[in-house]
Amino acid sequence: MYEFAPVLGKALDRAIRPLLRFAHRTLGLSPTQVTWAAFWASVAAGASVAAGRLGWGLGLMALGQVLDGIDGGIAREFGLASDAGRRLDTRLDRASEAVIFAGFAAAGIVPVKLVLLALVAILLMTSITDRSGLDPGVKRFALYFGIWLPYPRIFTIVFVVNLAAYVVGLLLIDLQFQRRMDALGGDLDTVASRAASVSR
Repeated sequence: MYEFAPVLGKALDRAIRPLLRFAHRTLGLSPTQVTWAAFWASVAAGASVAAGRLGWGLGLMALGQVLDGIDGGIAREFGLASDAGRRLDTRLDRASEAVIFAGFAAAGIVPVKLVLLALVAILLMTSITDRSGLDPGVKRFALYFGIWLPYPRIFTIVFVVNLAAYVVGLLLIDLQFQRRMDALGGDLDTVASRAASVSR
């Protein structure tokens, strides 16, 4: 959950260490179980928003996000982190956003087209986050600002920020690629390039 802000993640892990130990050692919960619990809390949040209970929906969404922070904390605290766990967490995060956003569309709070645009931008950004290292974190959290801003505007912000992060991420990936090229003297050092040099 805090890949975009590792310092924040470490500070939070320290602050909630007793909770992490209670969840894992006393309750016997694994990171995967907590990840799924976070997803189901998000499903309940989306259903609540769709039913017109926005306050309940935001509360359940907050619960889902707390659980989403705890699963990674347990994994880090007890040395249970894995690539498979990270992939599951990312996929269920995106699924959580989809069901919650769908709730806003079903309730008529936000146009369906705007919800789809926001989700597409988030998915595009997510597709390169591992390589770019860039994730602005403007997704579900932005929905709490509905107290001050109209939700269509918030979804527009989510769309713009994530699309911009996707474009900037592509530029960062290209910059990293160019640096590797420069370090190799302009040669990718691939099998094809080595074969070409031998044939000269």
